[in-house]
Amino acid sequence: MSTDVLFCSAPVMSVVRPSAALGLLQALLRQKGIRAETLYLNLLFADRIGLDLNEQLAEKLPSHLLAGDWLFGDCLGKRPNRPQVQRHIGELSAAIERKGFAQLYEIRRDVIPSFVAEAADRLLERQPKIIGFTSMFEQTVASLAIAAAVKARDPSVVICFGGANCHGPMGAVLLKNFPQIDYVFNGEADTVFGPAVEAILRGEQPNGLPGCLARDQTTAGAAAGPTTMDALPIPDYADYFAQLDGLSEAARVRPSIPFESSRGCWWGQKHHCTFCGLNGEGMAFRAKSAPRVLSEIETLYAAFGIGRFAATDNILGMSHIDGVLGKLAERPAHGLRFFYEIKANMDEAQLEKLALAGTVWLQPGIESLSDPVLHLMRKGVSALLNLRLLRNCRELGVGLVWSILYGFPGEPRDAYDAVANMVPLLEHLQPPVGCGRIRLDRFSPNFERASEIGFRNVTPMPAYGAIYDVPDEDLADLAYFFEGDAPDAAREHDLVSLKAASAGWRARWFDQPFAPQLTMTAVGTAHLVSDTRACALQPFYCPTPAEVAVLNLLRNPCTRPNVVAQLADRFEVASIEAALDAISARRFAIEIDGRMLSLVTEAGREIFDADARAEFPLGFVLPRERTTAFAGLTDVRSAPADLERVQP
Repeated sequence: MSTDVLFCSAPVMSVVRPSAALGLLQALLRQKGIRAETLYLNLLFADRIGLDLNEQLAEKLPSHLLAGDWLFGDCLGKRPNRPQVQRHIGELSAAIERKGFAQLYEIRRDVIPSFVAEAADRLLERQPKIIGFTSMFEQTVASLAIAAAVKARDPSVVICFGGANCHGPMGAVLLKNFPQIDYVFNGEADTVFGPAVEAILRGEQPNGLPGCLARDQTTAGAAAGPTTMDALPIPDYADYFAQLDGLSEAARVRPSIPFESSRGCWWGQKHHCTFCGLNGEGMAFRAKSAPRVLSEIETLYAAFGIGRFAATDNILGMSHIDGVLGKLAERPAHGLRFFYEIKANMDEAQLEKLALAGTVWLQPGIESLSDPVLHLMRKGVSALLNLRLLRNCRELGVGLVWSILYGFPGEPRDAYDAVANMVPLLEHLQPPVGCGRIRLDRFSPNFERASEIGFRNVTPMPAYGAIYDVPDEDLADLAYFFEGDAPDAAREHDLVSLKAASAGWRARWFDQPFAPQLTMTAVGTAHLVSDTRACALQPFYCPTPAEVAVLNLLRNPCTRPNVVAQLADRFEVASIEAALDAISARRFAIEIDGRMLSLVTEAGREIFDADARAEFPLGFVLPRERTTAFAGLTDVRSAPADLERVQP
């Protein structure tokens, strides 16, 4: 049986979730009466190389090394001969050795050519008129290789490319250099792809469609405009789940369902964080109505019976806290689990509403615990607000994935030592997954205004020059990841203390049966603080009533004079000041620039335990030896090391 349009999700991509973009486009075409299917070749590839290796390759190697693209690199033909080649080989080889992935060399040599041929045959079995490839992260080279094999077998098939790796000038330069591509779609193709397909099926060339670039065009043209969110159909993921069942180790996969409740970033459209390259040309924030989001979740859950939902949103819309999550929180034991990205200034009531709705994991935009560095990033939060979020989420049992970034021009060299000195106080809070130097990502202010911000010698990451044999003048337009010199940014020796402190923080979480705690429990009319941090003065302490009152007031950042003023009607000033001193001496609170915040968590507020957190909403793969019983992630302390790689 033939199909009009066959979408393709090429390697290298995780198997634990369908493509939100392809699910949406497939549904849009079916609304128009166009026969459309999706072939998840990334699932076939995982079967060929092994499920565990595929997941490690897709989600555990540094993004800028483009390991997945390198794996298919020989299929592009001539190997580039540039200075970047040796540097990339050295960096990639070190990462492969560090991770124990030596089998990748054999796979590159012996498996990839036959896989590409098989993939082309699988696509052509459906006799498609059009094949659409989506490219995100490291899917570009595999897509190019498979598309070339398709064209060699049947030149009449129309090949279209789209996705994040085609935004801006990237898609145009792919079209220019790779003749297997007929059309590239730049930007949001929701309103454009359908009319383009209709024209192609009529034997016509689509003209005048924003963001649709044909081979005989020389410029990319304007990207497709904003989409009316509620007008979009609910994505069709049926092909993914049907093909997942055919995976040889399907029993180990716990898939998630991507869903979209908004696009753009309401913070970024006002104050674009300097390092963020998300959204391309579509920063303007647009959200679906709350009833529509609820309906989409209900429909997808009814269709597939999967309760793990991962929001593709760059940031949670504030109206959805009450309109969506507040409504879900009112439903008893619905069994749904959510992942969202949020801004880190959410207060306790908002976070509790998220948790009650089933939001078990969050990615907050923390990035630093230094106010001067946060200011350089234009984050719009303070270190104390970031710490408040860490404390509140630990109380609620909500898992967090966050990291510390450095390398910003003008950052104070002593800022990172100051953060390192905080770490002993924070051992009971969820640690960062790591400390990393920032990249310069396309579309970010750091890239677009590099010289103004303080970066020099901005060039594509070496992987591009090592993988793509394109003219030098095209290389910069092909790349998404860049590097540059920042003469007045922190150097590696400025990070020694922070990296050591962060490693110790993670060790205190991962290498012990239980994470440290700093918890206050009400015992009758008294209170008891349990402190198992390494910096604890004693494991148990009974705070005075004044100290309890101060700790309660310091749930939000507050100055010492303000604390005294607010409690003066209940306690003597001397008692309040003594309580402040005692709390500081015991390291129950942290003080930054004259404002204090309690670090003590309240007992009895936990909503999620380790088993609930193990139902990771982004999807996961069970260990091979534990497929017959639920295993999941071990507890809240386990999380992906590089979450930006696994965004839907």
